[in-house]
Amino acid sequence: MSKSSAIIQVILVVLILVYSTFQFYRGHFELGFSALPILMLYYVLVFGRSRRLSKLDDDESDMDKRSR
Repeated sequence: MSKSSAIIQVILVVLILVYSTFQFYRGHFELGFSALPILMLYYVLVFGRSRRLSKLDDDESDMDKRSR
């Protein structure tokens, strides 16, 4: 992941959390909880992908060790 994409992702998550907190403070619980699916989708896409890629890297390194 490049540095610029990591910064953009952090800013996006912080903005979503600030929006939710503000909506909870105003008493709009539906709007506050509306950001939860977005954050869950972000978690699944980012961390699921990184785990899958690290697993592929581990498999490739195992195959390299076997071929030697």
